[in-house]
Amino acid sequence: MTLGDSRGTIQEAATGRTCTIEPDYIVGRAPPPATCLHINEPYVSGVHATLRWVGDGWVARDLGSRNGTYVEGERLASGEEKKLALGARVGFGSLSDVWVLIDDSPPKVMAVPVAGGEPVLTEGDLLAVPSSEHPHATIYRSTSGTWILEQAAGSTVGVRNREMFEVDGILWRFCCLDTLSSTVAAGGASRPTIRQAHLEFGVSRDEEFVQLQVTSGGKKHDFGSRVHNYLLLTLARRRLEDSREGLAESACGWVDQEDIAHDPSMAPPRLNIDIFRIRRQFEAIEVIDTANIIEKRQRPAQLRIGTGNLRVVAL
Repeated sequence: MTLGDSRGTIQEAATGRTCTIEPDYIVGRAPPPATCLHINEPYVSGVHATLRWVGDGWVARDLGSRNGTYVEGERLASGEEKKLALGARVGFGSLSDVWVLIDDSPPKVMAVPVAGGEPVLTEGDLLAVPSSEHPHATIYRSTSGTWILEQAAGSTVGVRNREMFEVDGILWRFCCLDTLSSTVAAGGASRPTIRQAHLEFGVSRDEEFVQLQVTSGGKKHDFGSRVHNYLLLTLARRRLEDSREGLAESACGWVDQEDIAHDPSMAPPRLNIDIFRIRRQFEAIEVIDTANIIEKRQRPAQLRIGTGNLRVVAL
C-alpha cells in the first residue's frame, strides 16, 4: 500500500484477510447491512462491537456482546471505548481469533458493496460506482461541501454517511466523515470555480486532434490532446453558438444526449466514461466544483459545458 493509498485497515491475524475501516464500522455475526464486518462465528454476537474514528485515531467499543471485546487481551466493559494504537490486537468474543490495526490512517470517503467486496474510494472529490472504468454513477462534492450522488440518467440527490443507494441492482453504502463537509467547504472558499475557468481548444483541420489549454486561478494548464476532448469541444461549440444567437446564459449550450449518441465515441456507456475522465482531469487544477465541467439535466437528458469562457482556434 502506497502513502497515497493509506486508509484505516484491519487484518485478520490467522488468515491475512484485510478490511478497510469505515468511519463507524459495526462488527458482528448479523449479516449486512446490520454489520460492516460479518464474522459468522458462534462466539460473536449479532451486533458485537464498533471501530470508530474520533478525530485523532480509532477506538473500539463493545456493544454489550455476550463474550466480550478484547483490546490487547483486556476485556472491555459493555459500552466502554478503548483507543487503538497502530498494531493493536482486537478480539471479538475470542482471545485467539484477533484482528490487527495495520494502518491507523483516517477513513477514506468510499462506497462499499453491502453484500461484500472491495470498497470504491474517492479520487480527489470524485467517486465512480462501480468503478472508474464503468462509472454508472458518480458521487462528487458540491460547492457547499456536501456529497451528491449522480446516476447515469442525470438524477442527483444528496448522500450522507451510511446512506445506501442502488446502482444496476447492487446495493451500496456511502461512507464519509460527517465533519468533513464543513471543513472542506471552509477551506475551499478561495478556490476558483469551473465557471471562472477559461478553455481554449486547438483543433486540427481534420479534427483528428483536439488540444486543450485551461486557465484557472491565474495558472495555465496544458491538457494535451485526448480523445475525450472532442466531447468538450462539441459542447463548447454549442454554447458559443447559442451565445452568439443571444440566448440567456442559463439556456446556452444544452445538448440533447440523443443528438450526439449517433457518434459511437459519444454514446453510452462510452459517454459516461468520458464524462468521468474529464471531471477527474479537472481535479488537477484545484477548482472547487470539478463535477460542474459537465452539467447534466435529467428530463430531457441534456449536457452542457460548465463555463462560457471558451475559444476554439484552428491548428
